[in-house]
Amino acid sequence: MRKLFCSFFISLAFIAVGRAQVKPIGDSNAIVLLNQQIDNYVVQANVKALQDLYADDFVFSHGSGRVEGKKGWFTSVAKGGFLLRQHDSVTVEMHPGTAIVRGKLMVQKKNAAGISRYQLKYVRVYAQRNRQWKLISHITFWEYHEPGNG
Repeated sequence: MRKLFCSFFISLAFIAVGRAQVKPIGDSNAIVLLNQQIDNYVVQANVKALQDLYADDFVFSHGSGRVEGKKGWFTSVAKGGFLLRQHDSVTVEMHPGTAIVRGKLMVQKKNAAGISRYQLKYVRVYAQRNRQWKLISHITFWEYHEPGNG
């Protein structure tokens, strides 16, 4: 009987631990999808679609150290040239009205010298404004350019 009780108790403990580790997925999944959709629009050079997804006070801190706002970034996007911007290893940390996103981004960009391929690691911050998620910050903290490409 004692063995049965111990087995039952241990099973309940595993169930409780498992439930405690389950994250609410609704908002975080929506953020992951939005995060990729934003970069799909960047590849399409669709500044009009991006307009409502970026906050007016958006700040982009590039891996090179250059910092620009929404207007400067949209000028670059409008020029086109991005062939791929694909996210990988994305995690979302949810807070009331704020989402902190960490991930990797593989980029291919056409330029005068050919096609530049690089990867970067980033932190992005989204804030809920007027019941809509908006990108307020992108910080590249690691960047690797493949040798021998444009």
